Amino acid sequence: METIFLHQRKDEEPPQADDQEKFSSSAQSRRKNTRTRRDKGKKLIKPRDLIVLVWIAQQYAARLDQVQALLNRMPGKGGKQVSPSGPTISAVLQVVDRWVTLGLVEYKRIYDGEPGWVWLTPHGLSVLQLPYARLTPKESTFPHLYHINRVRLELERRYPEYQWVSERTLRASQLRREEGVTVPHTPDAHVYTPKLVTVEVERSPKSPKEVDEILTELLIVGMPRASEEAPLVSKTIWYFVWPKTRLSIEEARNRLPESFRPRVKILSIETLRPFEG
Repeated sequence: METIFLHQRKDEEPPQADDQEKFSSSAQSRRKNTRTRRDKGKKLIKPRDLIVLVWIAQQYAARLDQVQALLNRMPGKGGKQVSPSGPTISAVLQVVDRWVTLGLVEYKRIYDGEPGWVWLTPHGLSVLQLPYARLTPKESTFPHLYHINRVRLELERRYPEYQWVSERTLRASQLRREEGVTVPHTPDAHVYTPKLVTVEVERSPKSPKEVDEILTELLIVGMPRASEEAPLVSKTIWYFVWPKTRLSIEEARNRLPESFRPRVKILSIETLRPFEG
């Protein structure tokens, strides 16, 4: 059997100097490419962070399970879904912890037995270059915000082509009011379907006079705008209500001129669908 020796044969020429220099240069280049990145280990803002953080800022705040739903929309590393059920709460908390470390958000548990809440800090609003006033949400507003977020998440799931404009965005676009001037009603959201639909989430009953004024402003007078354009008049209002607030909205709808009544749609805040029967 022929034995092959891996050594230089006598009739082979030794490597030339130029070849040795090329080899040395190549080796040095490889060593440079394997140097540790300066940002290794540093917490960085990722593309999906920007999408989710803007959503949270638009809504004022989001509960942790809603942040989980938002992250579940985004692909994982390499564009693959993390798992069929999406990221775990533990994984979501790791993401939120990174945001907190970067100074982008605050995270706080408010109610015993419920997930915590996330909202952007002034630094976070500045980094994302958002036009919103600095605000720490009041604890009393979280139950209302939770249901508005539910409505938005469900609408975006069913109709991804719809455009949601949050209350915070609507407020940011309004003209500053002089002291003593009545501030117009700002709805919980506008949705372009592409027709303009106003979204209202009604958890507590309002007086008949207050509901009448809101319906008149939204459907007839219109919402004033910062520019010289005509006020925004809603084609339809979607009222998401509890059983205890349903009657007052139905009665207010019946007080409208008959031609306006079909433009007020009353839906269940529990099922996010029209009431049965």
